[in-house]
Amino acid sequence: MYAAMKQSQRVCQALRDYGRLLHKQRDPNERDVSKFDNIEFFYGVMFDQGIRADLAWDAPLELRKRLNHLDPHRIARMKEPVLEKVMRYPKSLHRYRRKMPNWTIAASRLLVERYYGKPDNIWNDNPRADDLQRRFIEFKGIGQKKVSMATNILVRDKNVQVRGVDLSGIDVSGDVQVRRVFLRAGLIDVDSADAAVHAAKLFNPKYPGELDLPAWYIGRKFCHPNEPECSSCPIRSECPKRTHLKAKAA
Repeated sequence: MYAAMKQSQRVCQALRDYGRLLHKQRDPNERDVSKFDNIEFFYGVMFDQGIRADLAWDAPLELRKRLNHLDPHRIARMKEPVLEKVMRYPKSLHRYRRKMPNWTIAASRLLVERYYGKPDNIWNDNPRADDLQRRFIEFKGIGQKKVSMATNILVRDKNVQVRGVDLSGIDVSGDVQVRRVFLRAGLIDVDSADAAVHAAKLFNPKYPGELDLPAWYIGRKFCHPNEPECSSCPIRSECPKRTHLKAKAA
């Protein structure tokens, strides 16, 4: 048990080190969502489900072009069939052709009613990290994965301040990439979002979400479901390489 704990701590240290490297050497081919304005970021979080991340974050930019605006007040008043048509043609913005228009309108209404249509009002009052996560999860279509992703990006990349600089309430996401890396690296033995969140809290209690970006990136670039590139993986020296384990896509 002690040996396994020490190995997991070494894996987490390797993930932390790689996460810091990612910030210094950002992949030029990856979209830098920290540069998105607040409303693009908000809708990007909405779209980031069930499709590739690059497509999800392109969606609000394309929606702006199609609507000639990205005004939550106007989107909140749209009829669902109208927005669905806008999102479908000439090319569908999302695989969830019926759900996404519904979620987008519902989220816009709550944004207008509670935050005056300004996403930065969700996070600009120096909230506690867990309060910030609770605010996001109140929006229809935003679950644990999106909540942790959004909170991590805001704190890590957009320099949003949280009360007391307490990052212990920011979790990793239950994303399939994160779960696969956690499984194969020996941080979890059960393929579930809850297990990943618990492991991150256990091994990186001061900032569990710090493990999210490096694990996600490794899962996408190296730790493939089939034929993982272990020899190129940045945590290869510490990972036990349990490559027979696979996480199920949500």
